[in-house]
Amino acid sequence: MKCRHIIVFLFVLMAVLYSLIMTRIFSDEYYKQGNLIQYYLLTPKPLKDAPRITENWYFTKQTVEGSGLQISTLTFTGIQKSELQRKHEKLEAYIDNYQDRHATMSIAVEEKKGMFELHITHYDTNKDN
Repeated sequence: MKCRHIIVFLFVLMAVLYSLIMTRIFSDEYYKQGNLIQYYLLTPKPLKDAPRITENWYFTKQTVEGSGLQISTLTFTGIQKSELQRKHEKLEAYIDNYQDRHATMSIAVEEKKGMFELHITHYDTNKDN
């Protein structure tokens, strides 16, 4: 009787864990470099190697359901308008000179409350699909 309860408990636990993992795959992940597990598991090498152009940055990762496309973004925050062009050019130079020519990256600028954010985005397709 006790063994049966343990087996049922383990099956329920596995079902709950599986559900959590599957729902997290298709939701955006927001994390900082200090979260070492997420940083090392989720961050592609091009974003790990990217120059840190501000003191404040964070990462996001999302998967486009059905396509196998994984979009990882490194966002730099708190950029003043007077610094924007120089920092943008530094990221462009990084992308243009990145050693892996197959890496697909882009840069975007966003204004928030008079300050700017620079996003460097890395696109990766699941080559098994």
